Amino acid sequence: KRAPIIRPKRGEEGLVFTDTKTEINSAGAAAEENVVCKCEKVTEAEVVEAMRRSLPVDSTQGMRKRTRAGMGGCQGKPWNYGCECRVAAVIAREAEEATAKVGRRPWSATSLFERRWLSDDDKATLQQVSQAVVGEVTPFQRIQSFLGVESKK
Repeated sequence: KRAPIIRPKRGEEGLVFTDTKTEINSAGAAAEENVVCKCEKVTEAEVVEAMRRSLPVDSTQGMRKRTRAGMGGCQGKPWNYGCECRVAAVIAREAEEATAKVGRRPWSATSLFERRWLSDDDKATLQQVSQAVVGEVTPFQRIQSFLGVESKK
């Protein structure tokens, strides 16, 4: 039986949080203390251990599922603690590859969108497309009729 990757922690005791998003460990702390995901308190050592398990991890999404890094309140957003960037840097270092080769979200295989969040322009475009008249029926109405759903106006 394998030991769990995620180790229970007592609050923030013994953990080191850094403010820089460009370096993995700017404080020079031990890997067991260096936090790469602030919300879930995932350390660099946990990410490295997950990388060394039997199934290879080549993406931040795979690491997310193994360690919960990026699954906290901030969802790995780069403007917060930047954990997705930190985890990608650890994966790249351990795999001896460029950080750009590390898979990140959204995966093209699982998403039609080129980025995670829709901008106001994207929403306006989707609204226009949904109301574009093809004959006398909009695409949205075709979907509703196919699903047998009526919209409330």
